[in-house]
Amino acid sequence: MKSRGKNFKQSDGKLPFWAVGISSVIHPHSPHMPTVHFNFRFFEVEEADGNKQWWFGGGTDLTPTYLDEEDVVHFHSALKHACDQHDKTYYTHFKKWCDDYFVVSHRGERRGVGGIFFDDVDSPSQEEAFAFVKSCTKAIIPAYLPIVKKHINDQHTDEEK
Repeated sequence: MKSRGKNFKQSDGKLPFWAVGISSVIHPHSPHMPTVHFNFRFFEVEEADGNKQWWFGGGTDLTPTYLDEEDVVHFHSALKHACDQHDKTYYTHFKKWCDDYFVVSHRGERRGVGGIFFDDVDSPSQEEAFAFVKSCTKAIIPAYLPIVKKHINDQHTDEEK
């Protein structure tokens, strides 16, 4: 956490914290339905002086085996809508963070078609930050389910799998 600018006041090397999160990866049977991943989390640290620091992190991304540009546009549109409800700069910033974070360096490529990723979201207020995270979580189903419905009956061969 120090590498991201968080320095905490400790007492006897102790730093009480509380964390909660939800994470899921969906790997459909059909290779024509993309894999989706999401993770959202909250951390709270109590420093030696009783001060509490908190922040949210998380994101979601899409990894298709077979690229369908319409699916990518739909997925990103839903995420942009969720972000734009809170700050018009969030989507561009958090999309770039996702693109940069999910790099498979030994292949020289990014994992999938991206999404959004963020960490250390601790402003403008806890209530507003939580509202943003809730908007992101509520965007998962509308971002992904239409893609599943679109490809639910797509046939595939063992070679495609």
